Amino acid sequence: MYVQPAVRRYQIGGPRVAEFIAWAKEAEAEAAEATAYSGNADAIRFYERNGFAPQSVTLQMSL
Repeated sequence: MYVQPAVRRYQIGGPRVAEFIAWAKEAEAEAAEATAYSGNADAIRFYERNGFAPQSVTLQMSL
């Protein structure tokens, strides 16, 4: 999911996440995951506000 910066102040992302979570529960999913770049603090805060919690860290090196 991506919300253009110009419309983020309208808080349209939260309801979309809520709709997705409701759909996943109805489908009897056991978990939901979200991925954000470690440097994208705004995205991390967004997902944490919407009930997601850090689970693991992936470390990468460019070759």
